[in-house]
Amino acid sequence: MMGLHRSSPPNHTCVEKPISQRPAVSHPQSRNPRRRPSESSRDTEVADAPADKGKPNTSEIFKARDRFDGKKRKWQAVRFLGQGTFSRVILATSQIGAENNNSSTRKSGAPTPTMDPDRKTLVAVKVCEHGPRGGASEDRIEMSLKRELEIMKCIRHPSLVHLKAWSIEPTRALLVLSYCPGGDLFDVATSHRELLGPSLLRRMFAELIGAVQYLHNQLIVHRDIKLENVLVNMPASELADPTIDWVKYPHSVITLTDLGLSRRIAEDERLETRCGSDDYAAPEVIMGQPYDGRATDAWSLGVLLYALLEARLPFDPAPNMGDAHRMRSRTSHRIARVEWRWAEYGGGEDGDHEADIEKFRKRDLVGAMEITEGLLKRARSRWTIDKLASSPWVAGGIDLANGVTFREEEKAEEVA
Repeated sequence: MMGLHRSSPPNHTCVEKPISQRPAVSHPQSRNPRRRPSESSRDTEVADAPADKGKPNTSEIFKARDRFDGKKRKWQAVRFLGQGTFSRVILATSQIGAENNNSSTRKSGAPTPTMDPDRKTLVAVKVCEHGPRGGASEDRIEMSLKRELEIMKCIRHPSLVHLKAWSIEPTRALLVLSYCPGGDLFDVATSHRELLGPSLLRRMFAELIGAVQYLHNQLIVHRDIKLENVLVNMPASELADPTIDWVKYPHSVITLTDLGLSRRIAEDERLETRCGSDDYAAPEVIMGQPYDGRATDAWSLGVLLYALLEARLPFDPAPNMGDAHRMRSRTSHRIARVEWRWAEYGGGEDGDHEADIEKFRKRDLVGAMEITEGLLKRARSRWTIDKLASSPWVAGGIDLANGVTFREEEKAEEVA
């Protein structure tokens, strides 16, 4: 069976022509296994990073203004996390002058042991350079960062990327973000799929719905929801702990990140720019129709949930599809036709997508099946985020009197 692959690279400028001026159905971008670093997480492509950036100067000090009190604070570089086209991500600590021999971090950057107090000091610093050194024009950096920064400064949710501090410098911009040591959800789904038991999968998806509902209630749409943009706040060793009751676990398990394509909308606004990754694009986007960003976010959540259940993307060629049919049927065409089937969970005779409900029932995942089928529909009949949030499978995924909470983090030292 064909496994999961990383989604094709998204368009991160989001200032392209209206989709009405584009072909109705375009050929999907080439499958590129490389990706930009997930901000505030480690990156699996560290080995391929340039030597000078793979080993940052651990004496480098980052200074940025605290988001809440406006005071300038400082962090010391620990090691490189990932490299993007116009940015890099550095693991840093508020323990200035501490020996950075990585004795408290594994190779992946995850603290060990888990309860080591040093974990509270760690942040991810996203460094966005412009001009000759960064390769991007100052105008382009300002345009993309301005919107992302404006949104990050006005949101605060345990399952959303958390901006701690920021700084705009003459040649670069710094975003100081909470650090997520577990990598991204794509890593977990491919390298540690055995950890995604029904209760953990349910908890993660319930958190994700809460985060997206929070954004939508503020009339913000994400527009790039995918496995790679969901970070995991716990290393695999913690996720594997059989004593954890995920329904009662107090802290956030995942973080929805990368708001570079997010934007504010009016209540009844229809958008016309094509953004995000083709693999997660809704039919109305693929076909060049004006779209409701909340409905397309819901579609992307359906693609993500299907991928977690089946370990493949729903609109990839079916495992038993012949080469001739595979060549004639592009992924974008299948998305436009909403043509998908259950694979591992398939085999039933009833319903449009031939689910074998007994297979879902044995794993206590009937709710996940119903949600997936409710999301991977045309916009007019697609489930809304509010309907998702009130569904028993999502609503029962978390049972905390005071809701999910942030992890404790140490305040960085003020700059004298």
